[in-house]
Amino acid sequence: MSTFSRFAKYLSPYLGSIVLALICALLIAFCEMGYVHILADTIDALKLIETRRFEDGPIQIQYFHLETGFDGLEITITDARDAFKLIGWVLAGLLTLVVIKGGFTYCNDYLMARVGYQLITRVRNELYERILFAPLGVLKAHRTGDLMARVTDDVRTWQYAIGSTANIIRATVFIPVFVSVMLFRSFKMTALALLVFPLLAHLINRFGRRIRGTSSEIQQQTADLSSQLKETLFGLKIIKSFTAEEVERKRFVATNKGQYRVAMRRVRLAAMLPPLVELLSAIGIATVFGLGCWQVVQGKLSTGWFIGYIAMISLMFKPIKTIGHFNNVLQQSLASAERIFYVLDFEREAPKREKQLKLPSVRGEVEFREVSFGYEREPVIKHISFHAKPGEVVALVGLSGSGKTTLLNLLSRFYEVDSGEILIDGIPTSEVALNDLRRHIAIVPQDTILFDGTVMENIIYGAPAATREGAIEAAKQANAHDFIVQMPKGYDTQIGESGAKLSTGQQQRLSIARSILKGPPILVLDEATSALDSQSEVLVQASLKNLMKGRTTFVIAHRLSTVIHANKILVLNGGKIVESGAHHELLANGGLYQKLCQMQFR
Repeated sequence: MSTFSRFAKYLSPYLGSIVLALICALLIAFCEMGYVHILADTIDALKLIETRRFEDGPIQIQYFHLETGFDGLEITITDARDAFKLIGWVLAGLLTLVVIKGGFTYCNDYLMARVGYQLITRVRNELYERILFAPLGVLKAHRTGDLMARVTDDVRTWQYAIGSTANIIRATVFIPVFVSVMLFRSFKMTALALLVFPLLAHLINRFGRRIRGTSSEIQQQTADLSSQLKETLFGLKIIKSFTAEEVERKRFVATNKGQYRVAMRRVRLAAMLPPLVELLSAIGIATVFGLGCWQVVQGKLSTGWFIGYIAMISLMFKPIKTIGHFNNVLQQSLASAERIFYVLDFEREAPKREKQLKLPSVRGEVEFREVSFGYEREPVIKHISFHAKPGEVVALVGLSGSGKTTLLNLLSRFYEVDSGEILIDGIPTSEVALNDLRRHIAIVPQDTILFDGTVMENIIYGAPAATREGAIEAAKQANAHDFIVQMPKGYDTQIGESGAKLSTGQQQRLSIARSILKGPPILVLDEATSALDSQSEVLVQASLKNLMKGRTTFVIAHRLSTVIHANKILVLNGGKIVESGAHHELLANGGLYQKLCQMQFR
């Protein structure tokens, strides 16, 4: 399906509103035609009054007369007083049309604006859902700033295009209405006026294609700016510590300048089209004006309808200018639509299957059988097999890049294995409903992730049905209660973005309280104490002991002192398990583990 077809398909749920907007546009066009009719008939009436005397008898004036046999409205004027009454009725009629047209214009604009806002609300929800449920591998292949730009800037461009359709609907209705009346009044003059239409259509189409290309570049440049700004805010401490402010400033200026150049190219294209349309419109009007004058001289056209015809020509070319402008907006929105649909086409993390098992009461037995995995066909995990009994503590150690974190990411199915299988209590995780699988696993990462909200909201994040008393008990087990009650509003204190108002140790203990409250049978600790000072580490280690009780625990650690009491230590190197056993067994083997211990404890 083409981008335009897919774009148009998104409008189908709002067809009722669009049809109502079309009806309003048609009625607005009739009001415009009413202006022209009243103008033309009034000029002819004034000319008739001017050339005849009331002493010669009553003057018959017709309004809305059509040569098809419709006599319209016939008015008899006997004296000057009647003439003034006529002028009053004309002004009242024009004012009435203005009020009616204003009402329909309001409805037309309101309906399309509502469609625009409803549409972008729906699209933003779908984009957020796609990003939220997309596999981590897909998301990691894209810059965060680029994804943010697609959800904000690209959708905003789309909204502007939908909002502008109120004008385009009126334009597309006006043109056929006016052309039909003009053909009826004078076929020759209308045929001459229509000769410029093909050239106008060619110009609008050609400029539109070029504007669409530059719009794609601008949106990409906007994504680059968003990405750089996010990196700057995230790494501001590092930038300042290396006194790299000037380097980052120059980099941002260069990116911004690149966007400016592309934007000005689009501005030049958009600015060239209106004068060209104006020129062709003027040629068409001038040609019609000349022919109209000739027909008036020959008596084939009244003066009033000559003026009315010129008014209709002018009113008809105005919508054409609107179409030209809207085409620019449409091409920009189509460029944004391509970027939006790219995200909407992200595959879902957990494809819906007919049968997805639910884990029964989980004991916590975990088994890896010949598991292999790679990023973009680059092998990271190679034929790994091991078994963890319920309640055991299994430590994963090894050099950086040996595959420790990746291996445990496979347990939660953040990535799907390439071959082999992982079992929990003998059930393959690939056959288990993803939500149910992750409900039984808790992760305490190295970089604590908290959300902007209250302390209580962060603790119950994984167990929203938990009671306040249960959350407080979890905080006590995590050694977090004492510092929480000292905060201004206790458990109702706002902790700021990513827990910015808390120390690193406080953040980690809050994360542990969250996992304790969730109460899963399987626990993953990924360098949970590596970023802490000695005092905080003591408190966090005590919290972790409470968390690990009775749970099958996987520990990733570079500090080997934290895993010497593990039931089983797996030593990874190059994506393979090269050693396995308890601490004293591995030391006795004299392999890689012994070398790692010598390096750390020396």
